[in-house]
Amino acid sequence: MSNLTVSASPHVTKAGNSTRGIMLDVIIALMPALLAAVFFFGYHVLINAVVCAGAAVGTELLFGCAQKKDFSRAALKKSSVKDLSAVVTGLILALNLPSRLIVGGWDFNFYAAGAARTVENIIFSFDTVLICIIGGVFAIALVKMLFGGIGKNFANPAAAARIFIMLSFGLKAVGTVGFLADAATGATWLSSAAKSTSNQSMFLNMFLGNRGAAAAGETSMIAVLIGYVYLSVKKIIDFRLPLAVVASAAAFAFLFDALGRGSGPRILNNVFANVMAGGLVFGAVFMATDYSTSPNTFWGKMIFGAGIGFFTVVIRVFTAMPEGMSFAILLMNIAAPLIDKYVVPKPFGYARPQKPPPVTVTPPPATDAGAKREGKK
Repeated sequence: MSNLTVSASPHVTKAGNSTRGIMLDVIIALMPALLAAVFFFGYHVLINAVVCAGAAVGTELLFGCAQKKDFSRAALKKSSVKDLSAVVTGLILALNLPSRLIVGGWDFNFYAAGAARTVENIIFSFDTVLICIIGGVFAIALVKMLFGGIGKNFANPAAAARIFIMLSFGLKAVGTVGFLADAATGATWLSSAAKSTSNQSMFLNMFLGNRGAAAAGETSMIAVLIGYVYLSVKKIIDFRLPLAVVASAAAFAFLFDALGRGSGPRILNNVFANVMAGGLVFGAVFMATDYSTSPNTFWGKMIFGAGIGFFTVVIRVFTAMPEGMSFAILLMNIAAPLIDKYVVPKPFGYARPQKPPPVTVTPPPATDAGAKREGKK
């Protein structure tokens, strides 16, 4: 009996099942996408990742100490930044941004000597660093910590920060780069000029990697899929949720194009391009699967994923904004509590009640007195 111990639930025995272990697995899964982005866009992506992660960690550290009104060394050691969730938010945000930006009339960038003041010739982008800091602070302070910290945020912090940056600085204010295409790349399929040039070589480039991505993290689908397989095998995410997002987007892209009387090859091109462009797969794997902002039940997750795919394609087809993944995730994050309210899981050990057997009532046997009375009648 001396070897037996009693522990409070939940009975977690593996270190990897802790919040820190889960976040470490997500960081590992993000590495292929980060390395691919650095390969195609250069060291600027690595700078953005460090700045976004640093801004997120610093904001969470200061916010937590300010809440407790304790900035001592002991308080810093007990900070929630040790769970690595802020690092994950920073990395996802960095991979949702272009590698270099020129914002409005600021242009505080450092260019190569004698080179023209274009994004391609930026050696160090102060504009991008500033946007990364603003995004990291917004994601952690306003979306995560203000609502109680990890597990209590109503929306995915990285998706909300990306939308905030897009709406605050605007596509017109972001030089020649914007969120449609990196300045060193050219247009993506989602821009109107590229939709007419859909071909097999373009799809192959989207799968393997290219410099025509709007955000650094979506440049190589195979890199994102490696992260998806890793998280699925480790059972960090429900592998069915990203599949629901992708399948829904493909179905609605096919439907809307078919209703628009598109031809067969064009419809097929649009379906593949809608799935492979605009960060759909990246968002489905690393943002839609966030525990605190997605439903808890299987059917709830399927509804959630279908909604993300639907709103993404609707925004792309019927609005002037070609990339709608972040908006779709935010909309369904808001709807997640409503889904959980009406899609209720069965209680543990629930068994459908059996119907009782039909009861047959037999009349009592007739007596002699009763038979005489019946005869008189």
